[in-house]
Amino acid sequence: LLAGSVKNINQVNKKGVSALAMAVRSNSPEVVSFLIGKGADVNVVDAGGDNLASYLVQGYYPERLSAFDAKAKLLQQKGLNFASTQKNGSTLYHLAVAKNDAALLKWAETFKADVNAKNKDGLTALHKAAMVAQNDTLLKQLLAIGAKKDITTDMKETAFDLAGENENLTKNKVSIEFLR
Repeated sequence: LLAGSVKNINQVNKKGVSALAMAVRSNSPEVVSFLIGKGADVNVVDAGGDNLASYLVQGYYPERLSAFDAKAKLLQQKGLNFASTQKNGSTLYHLAVAKNDAALLKWAETFKADVNAKNKDGLTALHKAAMVAQNDTLLKQLLAIGAKKDITTDMKETAFDLAGENENLTKNKVSIEFLR
């Protein structure tokens, strides 16, 4: 409806968020495809340094998996590098761990980002998982793909130390000995 009157398909708001970023996060694959077809840049980065991979993961919900997959495929076909980090150093693994979803983490693995990369807070994805996990699934999944449990945070804490402070793991009586 408004597409004909738009002068710049890559126009951003005050936060540096483009129409494509918003569509990737919360609209249909058809809208994403339409915007890309009109010349929207898949390599756009917002004012905070987040690329479209971040917006895609933000919009991930297991019940809308087919839409997620379709949008991911569109972005990949148009050249989005899912293995690149966000400005804050977060990788696709960090983003997936924040969603606390094993299927999303498995999807992230296909892009071969550095599983041991630290973000600006000095945390690897394993550290982040140790802090937010409800059970041991994500932790074991990260270890299986090569996450190193001996890497320490900037505060010299290991994943084992962080998991020991995670009230959800304690409350759910989850053994963390495998992180030693």
